[in-house]
Amino acid sequence: MMHRYTDYSWLRGFNVIPSWGARIEQAWWEYDASKFRKEIALAREVHANAIRLWIEFAPWMAKPEKTTHDFLDAVAAIDEQGMKTIPCLFNRWHDKRWDYGGTYNEDLFRDWEPKMDYVRSLVTPLRSDARILMWDLCNEPSTCNLDDPTASREIVWLARVAETVRNCGAEQPITIGTHQGGKNGQNMDIFAPLCDVLCCHPYGGDPTALQKMIVECKAVQALHGKPMHCNEAVPGCLDDLRRAECAKFTIEAFEAAGWGWMGWGLREGMAVAVRRDRIDPNGLDGQGFHAWFTAEGRLRKGLEFLRSAPKHLPPWQSI
Repeated sequence: MMHRYTDYSWLRGFNVIPSWGARIEQAWWEYDASKFRKEIALAREVHANAIRLWIEFAPWMAKPEKTTHDFLDAVAAIDEQGMKTIPCLFNRWHDKRWDYGGTYNEDLFRDWEPKMDYVRSLVTPLRSDARILMWDLCNEPSTCNLDDPTASREIVWLARVAETVRNCGAEQPITIGTHQGGKNGQNMDIFAPLCDVLCCHPYGGDPTALQKMIVECKAVQALHGKPMHCNEAVPGCLDDLRRAECAKFTIEAFEAAGWGWMGWGLREGMAVAVRRDRIDPNGLDGQGFHAWFTAEGRLRKGLEFLRSAPKHLPPWQSI
């Protein structure tokens, strides 16, 4: 299987919703190829090798051909910078104050076929393309309580998404961007059978809390005997230096665990948690400001260590 590795300690990248999008839909309805390339180039300043690219059904529903074209252009732009793409096809995390779109509980009880057409449109032209590192079916599905009818519906829906991706002939691994909800990593455990590569989102605010999360994730990994990566990491903070300190110990811990890391929110923008006046709760002291670069394209203070050459290189650079 293309890009299925036993160890992802070399993974180093960022989640991207282009800065002009307050919601995922807006980012694609107003896609600007030139601006996107300028923003993506920031990641290479700190030796990133992958981008988790968020997209959703809603923009494709409005303009299927345009959205597919723009998505393929974005993959090309990421490749131009020497990085791989992890497309995130659906989003199930929703901020209670400043939601930025995605798939809602009600969507799970609607006709799924249009959403499968969307998946086919994006996956089929890239099914054997080495520029795709893996397919992330969904960001943070909310299932934990299996007795809940919405939770059980979500599992069936994601199983259908996984089946659709595989039926497209995708040669890259499948993952699901799971958080650690439930006891002992139950949420990761539930979705592990659908994945070729497991995924974790351990947002530990201090080294002790982070190590507890890593132990939990390692147990899930051992149970299923599959490789794992981390495609969201490092709590936000309004204080640049505190955030940088947290980033440093988190990155070191993840690399040691063999997972690598991907920060949430490459650059300041319009969406929740990448603008200082609209933070989310997922941060140090509840200050979830996650951007790594300012709106002017400057690395936030304290993060200069990211400019040093990385300890691990991706397999395609190690040869």
